[in-house]
Amino acid sequence: MSAPASTRRALRAHIARQVAATVLAVTTAVSLLILCLPQASGAASGAGCTLTPTSGTISRAADGRPYYVNVPAGLAGPAPLLLALHGFTQLPLDHEAVTGWSQVAAARHFIVAYPSAQPERSAWNFSQGSADVSYLRNVVQDISSKWCVNPRQVHAEGHSSGALMTARLACDASAVFASVAVYAGVDPTLLGSPCAPERPISVGVFHGVTDLISSFPLAVQHRNNWLLRNGCPFIPKTEPNVVVEASVYGPCRAGVVVVWRVYLAGHLWPTGADHTDITQRMWDFFVHNPLPATA
Repeated sequence: MSAPASTRRALRAHIARQVAATVLAVTTAVSLLILCLPQASGAASGAGCTLTPTSGTISRAADGRPYYVNVPAGLAGPAPLLLALHGFTQLPLDHEAVTGWSQVAAARHFIVAYPSAQPERSAWNFSQGSADVSYLRNVVQDISSKWCVNPRQVHAEGHSSGALMTARLACDASAVFASVAVYAGVDPTLLGSPCAPERPISVGVFHGVTDLISSFPLAVQHRNNWLLRNGCPFIPKTEPNVVVEASVYGPCRAGVVVVWRVYLAGHLWPTGADHTDITQRMWDFFVHNPLPATA
């Protein structure tokens, strides 16, 4: 015999209340679990970031100082970011024109930014903890607040004075910059300011053998200092059939490497075949040396 209608209605109401209570409990537990999960330490991009391309290279500001950024079309997922630092007497857009990084970014699918020393055309302040270190950190933060940046693929490159500043970023900001590469630079301890990276960091030292401004022996010393800082073997793997020298030292501590490549060139950014070679080799170096997952 079936139960009276009133009994069935009461039973259905009781079951509905139990289901609602169960759903609420599960939802609350999941929410608490999400809140308690550790957040990614390198998360750089804000919620609602975009990969909308810029109209060429555009001007923005960080710390009240200008910089330029080029976001090419066709980027997918969080994109790598490269900061490209100009040399003494140059403007940021001079460095863009000389290096061709914006064209490389379009072909290799990454964002490239051109910060500015202050005042314009001046040398960077590559001393430990300088205002330029803070500014360059904030350039990364500003770009990441708008565009979707992969925090494990933030890199820096610099020429001449910009090379000194780039090496300073390896010393002072290795939690932000995954790896760095320099051309025509020397060690950032040149004027006595120490270099004490938080972790081993991959460094590419690119140099012209006939450089009369950043002399070749100082470049060799720069390379050797990074071998010591990173705990690298002093016997490299040397690439055959190159005009001067191309070597890789490693693996060093934490699996990082030091790349050493010498061109038959002087202080100015290489031209001709070497122009293509240096940007392609630098970018390949960056791609293969992301920020460690635990950094």
